[in-house]
Amino acid sequence: MRHKHTFLVASIVAVATSAPAVVSAQHRDIALEGVWRFVSEIDRHADGSVLTTGPAAGYDGLLIFTSNGYMSSTLTPKGRTWRRETMTPANIRDTFEATSAHAGRYEPDPATHIVRMENLVSIDPGDEGTWDVIRYRVQRDTLELSGPWTFNGEKVTFTLRLRRVQ
Repeated sequence: MRHKHTFLVASIVAVATSAPAVVSAQHRDIALEGVWRFVSEIDRHADGSVLTTGPAAGYDGLLIFTSNGYMSSTLTPKGRTWRRETMTPANIRDTFEATSAHAGRYEPDPATHIVRMENLVSIDPGDEGTWDVIRYRVQRDTLELSGPWTFNGEKVTFTLRLRRVQ
């Protein structure tokens, strides 16, 4: 399973771009800026019941929002033990299917708590050039992101929790 939604993250993806983003005052939320580490995910069916997805060991990852309007997110499955010297095609396929990696610009709206994230680069080339629109909430050192997601053809809602890296 590959998560389209941000994320998120066990290795840092560097945002490589030659020109800084222009961030207007209305598209900046200082509380959102910084490095966030993945804590948990809860996915829900339309009726509110919990849907179990993802690898049994869970995920690890980072989400980075810079002060000049760029973001980077990587989410990878925990429990991987293979090494490049000994990996199999199945190892690579399983890791790829459970990994999410995006980088690009972001535009938060502090009034509505909606953040738009443009996928300039993505592990899934089909996501490149698209924008994700996600609700966010920052409470002290916890960031919560939620939004729509399609899992096996079903429209569900994801909620991710991340903790600020100090």
